Amino acid sequence: MGLRAFAAPRPFVVAAADGTRERVAVEAELRSRGWRPALSPAETGMLVVCGNPGAALSDAIQTVWRDMPEPRVRAPADLDGADLDGADLDGAKLQGGAGGSRPALDLDGVGMADRADDRDGLRLDVLHVPLGPVLADWPAGLRVDLTVQGDVVQAAEVTAVDTADGPSWDEGQRAASGLDSVSRLLRVAGWDAAGERAAVLRDEALGGVPDDVLARRFAQFARRVGRSRLLRWMAPGDVRDRLGGWLREIGSALDGEATRPRTPWDASLAVLPSLLEGAELAEARLVVASLDPDLGTAPDG
Repeated sequence: MGLRAFAAPRPFVVAAADGTRERVAVEAELRSRGWRPALSPAETGMLVVCGNPGAALSDAIQTVWRDMPEPRVRAPADLDGADLDGADLDGAKLQGGAGGSRPALDLDGVGMADRADDRDGLRLDVLHVPLGPVLADWPAGLRVDLTVQGDVVQAAEVTAVDTADGPSWDEGQRAASGLDSVSRLLRVAGWDAAGERAAVLRDEALGGVPDDVLARRFAQFARRVGRSRLLRWMAPGDVRDRLGGWLREIGSALDGEATRPRTPWDASLAVLPSLLEGAELAEARLVVASLDPDLGTAPDG
């Protein structure tokens, strides 16, 4: 019996633009099993793909899959039979094979750092940093390419590499969709406990817990988040403002009040570069998470 028998699996979960519902279900199933999702594919040998990725996202997923440690397994979204224990002995469960050689690393065409004057007149390295489309707690189907000098973003280019036509959330699920976005933002900020609590509230909203009961639970959670000194220190002011807007929208939805529809993803992507330019690199993911564009919804909203 190997050490894997004593450690719970930590799947790395990737969602296509049409895979939000599957991702939410996978997260709930992981919680019920006492498993935690991996934050990086390097941490695990288990990959779960939710939805139906298009060609560009499939290529990115395949790159991540190829570089995951072996033995590795691609588990279905329902996690049926998902277990790495003995996977290296079961060729039917293992994709890509156990052991064996990996393709040689091709460094042709890999750009080196350039140099340019920064805003203070100093010559600093200019780096090109891609974010997405395969990241934990990242908007499905989104890629952001940053030009960074020092630790400051000089330019940003956003690309929708995977989209879908159908809505990720049904009408009447405004509270659940907002809680999902809050959960992902808090995890990106490093506040895992609060992110997990938001995810539990999301699942309770989807599971039919009465709104009045859920509203009381949410109010306590919202007060805790709103008073957090750590969050005020970690997150830029505009990120906190958008988080506060989400919390108010969720509260209104649970109280039966009218709420605004989610911002169409093409509108979010249009403003994202200007929000990222001038931000510190460490803040970039927080800025993206505070918009959480839903590429599974038609661009016209």
